[in-house]
Amino acid sequence: MLKALLIDPSRFQRSVIESIFRRRDVEVDMADGAVAGLQALAQGGYNILCFSLELGDMRGPEFYREVRRRRLAEGVPALMLAATPDKRVFDDAIAAGVTECFPKARLDELEQYIGQWERRSNRRLSGRVLLVEDSDTAAQFCSEVMERLGLEVSRYRTAEEAIATLPHEDYRIVVTDFVLEGLQTGLSVIRAVRALPGRKAELPILALSALDNVARRVEILRAGANDFVTKPVVAEELAARLGNLLTLRMLFEQLAAQHELVKEMAVRDALTSLHNRHHLMAEMPRLLLAARENEQPLTLVVIDVDHFKRINDHHGHTRGDEVLVAVARLLAEAASDEQLLVRYGGEEFVCVLLGATPAQAEDDADRLRERIASAYPAGIEVTASFGLATLRPGETFDQLFSRADEALYEAKRSGRNCVVSADSLF
Repeated sequence: MLKALLIDPSRFQRSVIESIFRRRDVEVDMADGAVAGLQALAQGGYNILCFSLELGDMRGPEFYREVRRRRLAEGVPALMLAATPDKRVFDDAIAAGVTECFPKARLDELEQYIGQWERRSNRRLSGRVLLVEDSDTAAQFCSEVMERLGLEVSRYRTAEEAIATLPHEDYRIVVTDFVLEGLQTGLSVIRAVRALPGRKAELPILALSALDNVARRVEILRAGANDFVTKPVVAEELAARLGNLLTLRMLFEQLAAQHELVKEMAVRDALTSLHNRHHLMAEMPRLLLAARENEQPLTLVVIDVDHFKRINDHHGHTRGDEVLVAVARLLAEAASDEQLLVRYGGEEFVCVLLGATPAQAEDDADRLRERIASAYPAGIEVTASFGLATLRPGETFDQLFSRADEALYEAKRSGRNCVVSADSLF
């Protein structure tokens, strides 16, 4: 459980501010002055410090300078409250190392900060970290920080060992020291990650180095690292940087997933969930090429629900939609993974059969016709007409579709509820 130390001479103010922390399930210890606050901090165990500008025995900036001098709250957010906002006082507090300053008249801003801090502090991360670190002491320290965050750690001493695992393992983040055992450095690890195929190359990378100079940081960042931590590593800084990098990765993954969903929605029919005409037009060049290169037959089947306008007029558009959904389901259940099935528009569907002979395609179509006629989709007697055309040498998709469509119209002219092949027309 998170724990706060609140220092304010006013019992009323302590009560008001305490309630803000408790609404976030943060345990609160209180002190009425600077000396009592320093004594409490010396006991340790606090996750956040909140104190007033006027502490009675000391002013806020002076108090926090003493906190820092004694190293009583390293890595702990320090918030100062003042009854009257004064930029010079706030600037002095920030210069002393205070994290944020808030006017007591705007406790809503304090509450917003505490809410964000509590969510970050209680955030549990997940996934596996590739830790490349040759120092046992540093590796143990970093591993403990990561495991407290909920991460699983795979540690290697050399760049060579770590790089060998990259193609086979699923890491969420890479943390690598610059100087390592072996011939290669952390730069080799970074470059190896960025050279991985696909999304793996986007793994976030946090670099560590005891050599803190601008040229080294620039070199590491240019190689592809996302962030940098100087040794000796501070636990709170490491946790914050890991959390930020993993949160950004999660957001980018969500964005990518949403992008894929939008792309999929663009090629899906909203009513039947079948692919739509745009998908058919995008896939046909690939299917035509495959048929020609592999010398496979390709048959285009155009399917039209008979008297669909009459269904809408007699039963209503809602029932009409139910018929289309039911017919689409029947077609999808009969289609194999190698077959492309789309709702072309209105009551018309198109199926592409790759590898089936013309006779096999005609038999498949007739079985589908019988299945629809006997299914009573949406409780209504429904039939469908089928037009087929098998790809000829040198034929374009438009020519193929035109022949299948002409066969469909012949099926309609022949009384509907039948299958007509274009080859029988010419």
